[in-house]
Amino acid sequence: MNPNPSPDPLPFTIRPMQPEDLDEVLAIAEQSPEAPRWQPSGYTPYLAAESETNPALLRTGLVAVTNDHPHQPTQEKILAFAAATLLLIADSAGQQNQCQLDSMAVRPVARRQGLASALLRAILTWSAAHNARHLTLEVRAGNTPAIALYQRFGLRPEGRRPRYYTDPEEDALLLGTPITSGPPHVRFPP
Repeated sequence: MNPNPSPDPLPFTIRPMQPEDLDEVLAIAEQSPEAPRWQPSGYTPYLAAESETNPALLRTGLVAVTNDHPHQPTQEKILAFAAATLLLIADSAGQQNQCQLDSMAVRPVARRQGLASALLRAILTWSAAHNARHLTLEVRAGNTPAIALYQRFGLRPEGRRPRYYTDPEEDALLLGTPITSGPPHVRFPP
């Protein structure tokens, strides 16, 4: 018998981020030193209602939620979030849509339960649906668990920004992967 059994996976669903989610999203970011520190207004463009009113700038905010009381939807608890932007980039082949994963964080007590993988899958699906050809992100060079997750999804190093992060000072690794139309090029691990 295993003296340290792993906890049962948390049941969760992923849905668009709503204005009433901001307090919990900010709390998760605060509990995650590797996450960017945004003001509440920094999340506004990623909210479901906001993105619907500005189709020229496509952004999405997603949250992973659990509900210990399924018959009381107001009892949802946000476990993790992700925010992404679709950018139009000009390159030698013309113009292409690129998705930038702007932020993602998981409550410390909910880590290693598949939440980040599910959110990244959802961002990749959203990206492909909006004809993105490439996914990019920045990650702290010392954030080994996040880098391992991104590598499982096929992201590879594309650059480095020295001393990009502060508190503590740290380099940013730039990671990316192509996305094809139809089934995404990246592997979607189980």
